[in-house]
Amino acid sequence: MKRQQQHLLRQQVWRKLQTISVKDIAWIIAGSFILSFGVNYFTVPNDFSEGGLLGVTIILYYVFGWDLGLTSIIGNGILFIVGYKLLDRRTMVYSVIAVIATSFFLSLTHDWGSPAEDKLLAAVYAGIMIGVGIGMVLRVGGTTGGGVIIARLMERYLHLSVAVSMFIIDAIVVATSGFFLGEQVVLYTLIAIIIGSWVIDLVAEGLNIRKAVTIISDKQEELAVVLTETLGRSATIIHGHGYYTKQDKNMLYMIVDKRQIAPLKKIVQVTDDRAFVVIHQVKEVIGEGFSYPSR
Repeated sequence: MKRQQQHLLRQQVWRKLQTISVKDIAWIIAGSFILSFGVNYFTVPNDFSEGGLLGVTIILYYVFGWDLGLTSIIGNGILFIVGYKLLDRRTMVYSVIAVIATSFFLSLTHDWGSPAEDKLLAAVYAGIMIGVGIGMVLRVGGTTGGGVIIARLMERYLHLSVAVSMFIIDAIVVATSGFFLGEQVVLYTLIAIIIGSWVIDLVAEGLNIRKAVTIISDKQEELAVVLTETLGRSATIIHGHGYYTKQDKNMLYMIVDKRQIAPLKKIVQVTDDRAFVVIHQVKEVIGEGFSYPSR
């Protein structure tokens, strides 16, 4: 009976995870437009390139004059057919929508841009716009193209991580663009990619950077009372055992905002100047009192 309940629970959770949301689709379409606008307004007019399959599409446009939108949808379509089993249903649906929308907007905004006088500034704007667009798509669980599928295939058959695989793909594409377009283009492209990567993380994961604090002290109760009342954050006492001292030790664990670190350290110092404090950077916190994924 217990197994059956667990199975039903897993099915319910899985169904919820696979739910297609109109809000998510709107988010994907908006992100695809911003991505396409960044490519056609800043990247292409200034002869920059990009990483991944988008970079391949841009190179083919430079060399053969092939339409960006058409090349994008054909290239991604082939990769989706090859690697459709590597993505779950919801991710696949969102990715297909993103690819179709991006391809359409790439064709729509084809001649919107013009060469910039300041190439460095154009590279910065290209990175920001493309990063925002891709970040919006990733935030709701989609992908922007077949580069992710190539990385998944490399992970499966070459035993490389997705991050390493994506880096290798980007490096090959950028190096190839340098062969066709020159060394200066590689430099500007790298600037755009670095900025874009930072913006993608910012948009996809948000600005709510938290700190996790672990405090080992003989005055756990006093610290817990003062810290929770002063900072307005809950605390958890974890029971531990000191290997060196062979004594039981309680650890106080808290998640706080970055700005609360300074008063926290002062409170700990005043309450117990012999306390051992470890502060960890936390990328995201999901739960009551913090945040939940955007859906």
